[in-house]
Amino acid sequence: MSLLLSKAVSQLLLPPGGVILLALLGLIFYKRFWGRLLVFLALLLFWLLSTEPVRDTLLNPLEQAYAPLQTEQLPADEKLAIVLLGGGLYEKAPEYEGRDSLSSFAMMRTLYAADLALKTGFDVYPSGGAVLSTTTEPEGAVMQRWLKRFGVAESAIHIEAAARSTWENAMNIKAKLAEQDVSTVILVTTAWHMPRSVWSFESQGLKVIAAPCDYKVEREPYDLRSYLPRWNVFSESCDGLHEYLGLLWYRLKHLL
Repeated sequence: MSLLLSKAVSQLLLPPGGVILLALLGLIFYKRFWGRLLVFLALLLFWLLSTEPVRDTLLNPLEQAYAPLQTEQLPADEKLAIVLLGGGLYEKAPEYEGRDSLSSFAMMRTLYAADLALKTGFDVYPSGGAVLSTTTEPEGAVMQRWLKRFGVAESAIHIEAAARSTWENAMNIKAKLAEQDVSTVILVTTAWHMPRSVWSFESQGLKVIAAPCDYKVEREPYDLRSYLPRWNVFSESCDGLHEYLGLLWYRLKHLL
């Protein structure tokens, strides 16, 4: 229940929920100047968060916190393992006979983890449970299925299928790695998700080598379209805001 409540609160605080509530409050008091101002502010926020420069301003500090992994620089004198974090499911996919598949975030992470495993020969620990659902497969199991499709040997995959958050990913994986005497992980997740992930794993006493993937920040010069609203850009801006809130919440919850 606490997980459901925390996710519901974040949905209300963050866009689009928070912006809609701001607009509704403005409409209720529309006859007053500050009510009309709230409506204008809500519309302005929708526009700004839907543009590439604002999206990039939010995501760039998160994505640039850790450089892309250079496999040739990995330490040769340590026992390493690849940890793959779940990123959501594509539930009951019709093209896969109704079986659960991976969301776009999770698929990009899994592709990269498989590539690293094939290049390095390290074992992979996909981590993720069934979040707020009793009808889906655990993410760890679905990622295991795709890792095998991408060529990773089944014997090299060790699933963790109970975690419902990044913090639980770290706790549960630490226990599994302790059995193999591994204390250094190559952590694979989306680039903007890496700061919170590294913080969670280091808080568990693990040494982390970041392996970010699936960057979103624009690397081409902006043009007119960059300043016009787009739905996918709005979604990516919201991902950034979610991460900042998540970082704050984790530090308040797990340090105080």
